[in-house]
Amino acid sequence: MLNNAPRTAEPMKGKSEFLRAALIVAIFLASSLPITNVEAEPVTVCCDSGPVELLLLGSSSDGSMSPFEASLSSDSEEAEITDSVSITQPMDIAEWSVTVGATESAEYPETTWDFDIEYEVVNAGGVTINASVEIKIASQTYTGFTGTDGLFLPSGKGTLSIAIPVESGTLPSGAQITAKLTARWLTFSVPGADAGIIFRWGSSDDPSTLTADIPIADIIIEDPVTEGLDVYISVVVASPWGALTVANANELSVRVNNVAVTGDPIETMSGEFVRLTWTWRDSQDGEHNITIQTTFQLQAGTPSKTGSAEFTITTVDDGGSGGGVFYPADEPLRSDGGGSPLSLVIEMDLEKIDGQLALTRTTTLSLDQEIAYWMRWGIDNIGNEDPSLSQPLRIFSGYGGQEDNVRNKVIDEGEINQFQQQMRNLAVTYMNDGMALEIEELIGNDLIEFERVDFEIDLLGETRVTPHPLILKITTLEVLPENSDVTLLRNFIIIQPTPIWSEMDIKIEIETSLSSTMGESSIKGTDEISIIHRRGLTGEYITIEGENIEPGVTFTVFVRPSSNLLNTPLSLNLLILVLLGGGYWLALRSTRNKRRSALWLELLLAPVVLMTYYLAYDVFVVGAIAAIAVAVWLLTAFASPYRKDSGPPPRNKISYPQIECPACNQTNSITSQERPFRLACSGCGRVLKIVE
Repeated sequence: MLNNAPRTAEPMKGKSEFLRAALIVAIFLASSLPITNVEAEPVTVCCDSGPVELLLLGSSSDGSMSPFEASLSSDSEEAEITDSVSITQPMDIAEWSVTVGATESAEYPETTWDFDIEYEVVNAGGVTINASVEIKIASQTYTGFTGTDGLFLPSGKGTLSIAIPVESGTLPSGAQITAKLTARWLTFSVPGADAGIIFRWGSSDDPSTLTADIPIADIIIEDPVTEGLDVYISVVVASPWGALTVANANELSVRVNNVAVTGDPIETMSGEFVRLTWTWRDSQDGEHNITIQTTFQLQAGTPSKTGSAEFTITTVDDGGSGGGVFYPADEPLRSDGGGSPLSLVIEMDLEKIDGQLALTRTTTLSLDQEIAYWMRWGIDNIGNEDPSLSQPLRIFSGYGGQEDNVRNKVIDEGEINQFQQQMRNLAVTYMNDGMALEIEELIGNDLIEFERVDFEIDLLGETRVTPHPLILKITTLEVLPENSDVTLLRNFIIIQPTPIWSEMDIKIEIETSLSSTMGESSIKGTDEISIIHRRGLTGEYITIEGENIEPGVTFTVFVRPSSNLLNTPLSLNLLILVLLGGGYWLALRSTRNKRRSALWLELLLAPVVLMTYYLAYDVFVVGAIAAIAVAVWLLTAFASPYRKDSGPPPRNKISYPQIECPACNQTNSITSQERPFRLACSGCGRVLKIVE
């Protein structure tokens, strides 16, 4: 037995060592993988009821309310009551509504709401009005009055204010609040013709409001997700205005352990609401607690709402440098509610090929912020058939060997190639529906009308799925009709309820060959875009520019291309060379024996002609000015006096007999045949008598 014991113990010891090693390896592998903390539930940390100023928007029959000034339009809505209308019973003027309440029911306090609407009394000394505002909160109704005796409103503009006492109550999730303005009776003072009172709202000039004390949003902190020492902190903003709340809130910030988290968050949808995810770098590994605090302020001047929650996380110091970016499972938002800037550069070359006018166009879109991140995420998810994806991403098909590339947080060369190839057929849906860019207006024609269409993605050196700018380049080749108006560019941004674009910069550069011309070029619809048309020695050059253009601006860029020899730069070059060169040569030849000082001075007419050519004046204008310059030179040559040293051309001389003065020996010519003839000496003046 003693001899067998060692032999029995050795296998058991080896097996134990193997299990221990396997356990260590398993622990190591588990610690190296991303850890998602699923134990904790999302925590609602904000926000209780608070004062908010709701702007009155929309028509009198279908009005709405919003706390954001960005919702105001440029034109006011109106409702008018004239002296011809006899109010014998209450008359509804306008009604506005808004859906509030987020994820659960909330309490609102007993307080006084204030209704303020802009008005104007016209063609009357004033008006006495008895008006009321009815507030409905879910099933509860509260009413405020101007007073039974009425309120006098003087002539001109002012603000009608009505206070509405509201009792405390419960606001259910998704409840609707309505405000209805009613005129019970009114009387005009010293009315003239067409006397009336006009109520206005909905614009920056007439910002009529309802000030209420209600819960406007829930702020929910989700359980953090860790990857190495990177901690992804997600905050859900549950608001009836969705992304607009995120974009227009006066403050929405996150702090971890009382230290502010910097950087722009990644925005995705969370049901009907918006999720914002920040990346925070932890300084220690292992399991420990962190406190996440949010601060939310919807409008300036209103109280800030703060809430916090404590979470247990586990981080691993894997030796990485960090700086990772959260990679959402859900499709990112294309807009934060405020929109991204757009930079558009278009380069065009017009030339005559095989007897046809061919236009090569390179359209370069520089994209940044949310729309750029959405595109990067979409390219990395090419071929993803998840039904929750939007159609612009879902329409792309996969490709062979993609398993290792899709959703690996890096945009691979194969994904780029697939995206560029499939865009030739899918660009209309992708850009129109996904990017809110009407591609037909952007590139000037339907895709099927082009001889060639190519798409190119430039990641600007960053292949990761991260908020980094990128460039989308579209190259087209098309044949243009001659001597007819062609639309090169039209307003191409599709206005969205939640704007994808905040503003845009446009720069278009057009160059023609010597044998082609863009003819008359113009911009209609706006003065925010300038156009400069120039001619050079090798062709025409057109530059079109505009900065900080509002997405809703309407504009159209027209040209009239032609290869007619009478209009091309080549014919103009020859015309100017022949007229100016030949005309001035004739003028110089005509003044060989004349003074040329005036002609040299008039040589300044040549730069004037060249300037009209450079400034792209019409061909007939350039030709007429050149002809006038030549005519002036020829007239000046004809009228110029002879030089003193040359005199006029010699005439045939007449021979006269001569006589010498006996007194001074001066020779004098006898110019008359008359005899006797008396001649005064040209030397001494003595009178000489000629008898023969």
